[in-house]
Amino acid sequence: MMPRMRNPKIVTSRSANEELACDFGLFCNPESRRVEGFSIALGRTFRQRPILVPWQWVLENADWQERLEPLPRFLRLESPGRNWQVEKQLLARGALVEDEESGRGWNRLASEVVSGLAYEPGRVLPMRQWFLGWQEVLADLNRWAECSGLTSRWLCPPEDVLCMFDKMSCQRELERAGIPVPPALGMPRNFDELWEAMRSFGSRRIFLKPCHGSSASGVVAVEASRTELQAFSTVELVDASDGLRMYNQREIRTWRDAAEVRRLVDAVCAERCLAQVWIPKAGIQGGPFDLRVVVIGGRARNIMVRLGRGPMTNSQLLGGKGDVEMLRQRMGEEAWTRMLIQCEQAKLKSFPRSLYAGFDVLVEPDFRTTWILEVNAFGDLLPRNLHEGRETYQWEIEEAVRRIELHVSSIGA
Repeated sequence: MMPRMRNPKIVTSRSANEELACDFGLFCNPESRRVEGFSIALGRTFRQRPILVPWQWVLENADWQERLEPLPRFLRLESPGRNWQVEKQLLARGALVEDEESGRGWNRLASEVVSGLAYEPGRVLPMRQWFLGWQEVLADLNRWAECSGLTSRWLCPPEDVLCMFDKMSCQRELERAGIPVPPALGMPRNFDELWEAMRSFGSRRIFLKPCHGSSASGVVAVEASRTELQAFSTVELVDASDGLRMYNQREIRTWRDAAEVRRLVDAVCAERCLAQVWIPKAGIQGGPFDLRVVVIGGRARNIMVRLGRGPMTNSQLLGGKGDVEMLRQRMGEEAWTRMLIQCEQAKLKSFPRSLYAGFDVLVEPDFRTTWILEVNAFGDLLPRNLHEGRETYQWEIEEAVRRIELHVSSIGA
């Protein structure tokens, strides 16, 4: 039996024959695993179904507002990813947005080119342009919520989600809060700018991360010595009739030819990348690892150890999952607790209005020093990962209700 909240008033106040209430409205791709997982958790916890508003309806300006009548108590933004039509529409919308960084030369596609795109698995399309479309969509939803008096109903407000979707903005936010993050070398436009930044900073090893990417898409690790240069990436470069194309693969490839490394870095930099110092990762169970720590309701809860077969440790690269308890014992309670508090403080100081966020954490080889690598707005998809008997979605549902009940109690007091 799935555990329920300490205060089960919402469940017991309705009979089995009564029409199910809808306390949660989701902006989402209805077919996604995320929606399936959240819907199952909501059904088990409160015998409810969420109201689903497809991203495609929002992008097509359909009458989606009618789906939210009566208005739910909570509004949840879900990932728009893994849906080709939604991705294409976001790119089309982004093509119409004037980028304040237009002088930097980030990749773009004209509207007529976007309209003629066919689905190609793994192809990297202009990430900055996609983000500009996403930014417009969330700005529209934010205005709708403000006009409707619903801003307090977001589980995570659009402004926070946008910040987490921009690695440069998120890096600055964490730095302002005094959170340990790998030092940043800026956003180089090409190999020459990256090389100069590395020389000026005195760093021979860096990670180049597309600011608006996810699942290790487009990430490059660059390593230089006095005589050699090499890079590691999942990117495949393909010469096509319309120019150079990038595709993501699950395998990490090593690039050792200097001219090829330059070509790779030039291509990836055009997607607007954050350069970070490459800090060594500790190893466990035969390989390097990092952590995904999901903070919900102010507490670090569900944790996944992500194993790697190279510099990248993203779960999409199929490196496997490590043993959390084994790592906890290896770090010791003091270092382990300090790492959890670090994540909780990052969430509290940088994103206090958001109910939850996923933090990627690097543990150094001393198993004591930890760094926050990134913050993920949609980093809570951890199927079958339990903390105190609950998956992430169960915690989020219960904490959302608890938060509003605490607010009502404080008003009554």
